[in-house]
Amino acid sequence: MRTAIVVDDEPITRLDISQMLTEAGFSVVGQAGDGFDAIALCRTLHPDIVLMDVRMPVFDGLDAAAAINEENLAECIVLITAFSDLDLIERANDVGVSGYLVKPVEQRLLVPTIEVALAQSRRLKKSRQEKEEAEKKLKETRDIGRANSILAKDQKISETEAYRQLQQMAMNKRCTIGEIARTIVRQADEKAWVRKCKQRLMDSRQIGEKEAFDIIVQYAREHGKSREDAAKELCREEPK
Repeated sequence: MRTAIVVDDEPITRLDISQMLTEAGFSVVGQAGDGFDAIALCRTLHPDIVLMDVRMPVFDGLDAAAAINEENLAECIVLITAFSDLDLIERANDVGVSGYLVKPVEQRLLVPTIEVALAQSRRLKKSRQEKEEAEKKLKETRDIGRANSILAKDQKISETEAYRQLQQMAMNKRCTIGEIARTIVRQADEKAWVRKCKQRLMDSRQIGEKEAFDIIVQYAREHGKSREDAAKELCREEPK
């Protein structure tokens, strides 16, 4: 049985919609009178559907919908409003709302709207997932290319030989080439920032390389940061 949360600042409206949902075969697992409480309920219950009024105190429906979708707390959100205008629809689309109903809510429109909203939500989530996977794959390809170039340059070998080394390291560590590449790239970036920061410290404070490096290490330890992040912050703070 699919679960639902009903959110409206009018108790009678909440009761009416909850009864319609129950009669349609949904399980109403919670009710809230404002967007703030709606978010709290969703964090606990993770419902399939949130039916939520737009105009409410404390936190309105659009702001609450944005937070719920950002944290992926519900399968889909349907807004309930007394107003039907293009601006509302555009804003609702921007925050990831899958559908909306105009008050007074009619029983005959409730289930079809929810079914369409659920289907739309699934399509959007699939599209976002595919986009994220494509971006992840592209970043991994770039990392492998960079790691290949770094190994080839550092060891003065061909990129073909460097790629063989990446493959061998991945086999030895029982991980993917992408994971090995990310580590190599991260280490290279850290070294680059540390070198830049060391030079900045040496120039501005008239100190030696070891003393400059010790300052970076100490800063990283005191602030619980990586050497790369410590070097970045010190570079911003240190006069050129």
